Amino acid sequence: MKKWKRALAIVLISACLVGGTAWADSQTSPEAEAVKEAFIGSQDISYQIGYFESENGKTDILTEEQIQPYIDDFNRKMDQYYAESNICRQTYKETNEKILREIGKNKVEYLVNAGVLDCTFRNVSISENGQTATVKAVCTSWGNWVEENENGQLEVTAPIGRDTITATMVKEDGLWKLKQIDDMYAEFASDVIYQLEEQNDSASTASMHSSEQAEQMEAIDEYVEQTCLTEYDTFDEALAVAESLDPDEINPFQLLLSRFEN
Repeated sequence: MKKWKRALAIVLISACLVGGTAWADSQTSPEAEAVKEAFIGSQDISYQIGYFESENGKTDILTEEQIQPYIDDFNRKMDQYYAESNICRQTYKETNEKILREIGKNKVEYLVNAGVLDCTFRNVSISENGQTATVKAVCTSWGNWVEENENGQLEVTAPIGRDTITATMVKEDGLWKLKQIDDMYAEFASDVIYQLEEQNDSASTASMHSSEQAEQMEAIDEYVEQTCLTEYDTFDEALAVAESLDPDEINPFQLLLSRFEN
């Protein structure tokens, strides 16, 4: 399974990695809920880099008046969820604009859907002065692109990944924003799918799987076929496949969890 989209996100995020600090404990207050919401927003918008809509998957058919609102909307959300001191705030803006104004004019790099699928918070702690917070969370996210390869053929790229993150949030302009990511451990769906396939090769293990789990594994196998092993001749054909993907059906992390629970 292709990993470059996830790798790009990790490279960009790694620019924000720094050391930690000490915190006063706070878990369930309205302020803690605001921290959680802001953290999810920061992760969600990071997967929206390069988003636009067009009939051919490129920006060459869009006017400047059509491109600019996409840039403005992305920049507004970056300012909402990323602290001014966070280097990613400007880096993501520049990357997004480059895709819309340059890369996307000559090559299909079409974002169909992307974002956080699930986020489990292990800990949210707010400092005594109420201006900083630390977040420890496990986020499962996905991206769904139609891309043009080096042969001019179109492919569907839909990676799913799970990140265990420790992050520092800061209150700025009255809003909680991501200041930095202190630590991140990334897991790729391809590794989980390999583990699931090994389990399926075991007759004793396979007999323990429910029919629902078997159906989901079939959906995952089809997803691998459509995204890793198939090239498409037209944008419309590839787009139809991308739009048919349901992240809840092809999320291998969820399937692996259900097997452990059983």
